[in-house]
Amino acid sequence: MRSLQTKLVSGLMLSLIAVFTVLWFLINFSIQSLAEEYIASRLRHDAETLLGTIQFDKAGQLKLNQSSIDPIYNKPYSGHYFRISTANQIINSRSLWDQQLPLAAVVKAGEVKRHYEDGPDNQALLVISNGFIKHKRQLTISVAEDLNPVKSDIEQFQRRFAITAVALLLLLVILQVFILRYSLTPLARLRAELRSLQQGETRQLSTDSPTELQPLVNEINHLLKLMDQRLRRSRDALGDLAHAIKKPLTVMRQLTDKNKNKLPDDINTTLARQTNEIDLIADRILKRARLAGQSHAGEYFDFAKDLPDLLETLRLMYSDKAITPQLEMPDAIHYPIERQDMMELLGNLLDNAWKWAHQTVHIRIRMNDKLTICIEDDGPGVDASRLAQLTRRGARLDESIQGHGFGLAIVADMVEEYKGELSFGRSETLGGLKVDVTL
Repeated sequence: MRSLQTKLVSGLMLSLIAVFTVLWFLINFSIQSLAEEYIASRLRHDAETLLGTIQFDKAGQLKLNQSSIDPIYNKPYSGHYFRISTANQIINSRSLWDQQLPLAAVVKAGEVKRHYEDGPDNQALLVISNGFIKHKRQLTISVAEDLNPVKSDIEQFQRRFAITAVALLLLLVILQVFILRYSLTPLARLRAELRSLQQGETRQLSTDSPTELQPLVNEINHLLKLMDQRLRRSRDALGDLAHAIKKPLTVMRQLTDKNKNKLPDDINTTLARQTNEIDLIADRILKRARLAGQSHAGEYFDFAKDLPDLLETLRLMYSDKAITPQLEMPDAIHYPIERQDMMELLGNLLDNAWKWAHQTVHIRIRMNDKLTICIEDDGPGVDASRLAQLTRRGARLDESIQGHGFGLAIVADMVEEYKGELSFGRSETLGGLKVDVTL
């Protein structure tokens, strides 16, 4: 239930089911109550009609005027029955045939009692008992009617109502799903923009978003701007620092050379070595800044576009060397790696190859379930005894000595960060160093 649409649709379905269930019971209760109230009203009217047909003879015996009684009360088991009782006499309708209505308690004059009884032929009877006084005699007139036909009509209505309610429920749910999908379109658009942002196709999210999402979009855009500014400031600061170091280094070299004969040999050697190391570090920072280019935070590396640009940058950096790169790469490679990371990884490896290659650098890139990068050069290579130093984590060989190792510690750290593998060997075709990276 992590999907907003699923949560909203589920909540809507539960709400509609609850509403239709309450409506179901309310309508059924109301219809049944209204039907029984209507029948009870009619039975009270029939009781008053029967009261008008009652007569007493000289002996005080109760007699009915049959011509004034509704014929339905004369049809056996018609579902309409009556019983008239006095203190010493009971008269039943002919419709009861050989059955009897259950005796009810004496109902006082002016009172009306309602109760339910089982009648003939499995009939469910609603019985209305009325108390009257006629010719100073206490009468109880009970009139009953079978509720089964009404219940049958109510059940038929319930079935029709249930079918209609289910159809309306499904229609409302389908309609709400379309409404929700339309309403959540801005979220889908925002997700697509985030994907484009992740792949480096855009730098900012569109501000044309609903009011509820506007604070989120504004905050993301603000954070992206801050990250971009900090990345640029950091890169510029490193470049400025490297440039700033160059001038005092030149002065230090000049002073060292000028006072070479005034200082002991060991001090001269130490000063020269340390000055060269600082100079190499500054060169490395400047090269990293040039190799990284103007990338932005969160931008993905595009092999088809960024790799040729990187090779052109290396050609300009090593314009004094006629290096011929041989590139083997599929037309389309989609690997989710941040552009700055891949720029540094490939930049350091290729810079190392360009530095020591004589004429040729071979680059082979493959993409299956993993990304594999193989870089070979025709340089002097590395002795087998020193390969262990290159592959050891954290090994940073002095850049002033002969051999490979420029920036390889950075490459090793990045490969480990991406849970990949890094190995070194000798190229069988070119004879120089061979570097294999698997991410």
